[in-house]
Amino acid sequence: MLKDLIKEGGLYAVANLITKGFSLLLIPFYADYFTQSEYGILAMLGIAGAISAAVFSFQIYQGVGRYIAEPNLTKREQQAIASTGLWFTIFSYAGFVLLGFLFKDIVISLLSEDQRILDSTYIWCLFAIGANGIFYTLNVQLKFMRKIKEFSLTSFLHAILNIGFILLFALGLDYRIDSVYMATLVVTPLLILLQLYYLKGHLIFYFGKKELKKLFTFSSPLILASVAYLILNFTDRIFIKEISGALSEVGIYDMAFKFSAVVSLIIVSIQSALAPIVYEKHQLDSTPFEMGKVLRLFFGLGTLGVLILSFFSYETLYIFTTPAYYEASSFMPLFYLTVLMTGLGMFSVGLHLKNRTKIIPFIVVGTALLNVVLNYLFIPTYWLMGAALATLIATFFNNFILFYLSQKLYKIPFDTGEFLKISVVFLLLMFGGGYFILLDKWEYGWLFGFKIAGITIYLLLLIQLKIIRLDQILNFLKAKKGD
Repeated sequence: MLKDLIKEGGLYAVANLITKGFSLLLIPFYADYFTQSEYGILAMLGIAGAISAAVFSFQIYQGVGRYIAEPNLTKREQQAIASTGLWFTIFSYAGFVLLGFLFKDIVISLLSEDQRILDSTYIWCLFAIGANGIFYTLNVQLKFMRKIKEFSLTSFLHAILNIGFILLFALGLDYRIDSVYMATLVVTPLLILLQLYYLKGHLIFYFGKKELKKLFTFSSPLILASVAYLILNFTDRIFIKEISGALSEVGIYDMAFKFSAVVSLIIVSIQSALAPIVYEKHQLDSTPFEMGKVLRLFFGLGTLGVLILSFFSYETLYIFTTPAYYEASSFMPLFYLTVLMTGLGMFSVGLHLKNRTKIIPFIVVGTALLNVVLNYLFIPTYWLMGAALATLIATFFNNFILFYLSQKLYKIPFDTGEFLKISVVFLLLMFGGGYFILLDKWEYGWLFGFKIAGITIYLLLLIQLKIIRLDQILNFLKAKKGD
């Protein structure tokens, strides 16, 4: 399993690195081209789009991913599940676009603040959400059928072509915010055709009631959970918008959060490779132990990555943005840690494998409500820092509870004492060192040396505890060279 994960995860990592890398290159353009209010509009439309996708997808794609990876399925059964899921998604998003038109004025009023969202922007966004919904549904099928190269290619093309057309429509034609959604509507339909070509042997003209019932049984409890996850993740932006009365503040906050995509490179790469393998091999006795090794490595590399990014938060904003966003360096470490906490959720597989997904909404709704309360309490006093802290605390409780319950159903062995030891050192360095170096009393040369020393100490600890095994890395590189 670990060998498959390294091989497939490596391909996903390269694809994600290229894709996210190009996406990050857009940040300086966003910071310079869009006003803070326009960027705030993009953030609010992004939230509305994510909530709409969570509801109108009915999370059917999760059910499709769960069942098409089962090793005992016949080709016909696999085709029936995949095709039913796709047709349902197409019909559902068609209904979404229709409802979006009917309630256009109400939705625009809810999302606008000091600057009203234009009707044209809203309509372009509406169609872009529908197109992306179908694209991501087909990409899930590519991933869980372990068509890694095809998945990586379509993901890469989706990112790079979108970037190209955004620059064309924005810089060349000056369509402002509309450029983002117009680019999607040019690129995504073409890539959907490419996905259908890759899946031509797995999709048929079929829509089955039996298959739909099976998918709904698994996925329907996850609808509420997905909406609650979005509330958990986006409550901070909504509170900032309502309290400040200005979309510019949302723009500053969301711009800083964009950089947490760097941490998600590790998470998405491992998660993309891990989920199909687990669904396929979960019945093997060796799988929990292999997952324990993956968890150990993920925790070590993830915390190391968060530490490095936290230490260089100010430098990141200095390079990629404008002075208007520099203040965000104080709460960016909390963003990085929140994303890492979210990534640990990929190891809470027991509830899914045992079809106990009905439990998940109660947990996520509870922690989403906790986040609402914490944002209400923290933001008036600590402002943007309070919003980031509230989301971090709620995310921690959410993933801790899910992992605890999943362990009861499908135990992944790991050394609790070792994890606690690593966590203590990591948090001391990140919060103690990360915020100590923000003080203006030190020359940058000393601060840079302190950062490198802290990172080195933590890396040596991971090597000493054999979280990072240099011998395994060397053996793996030699084996690849021999191939």
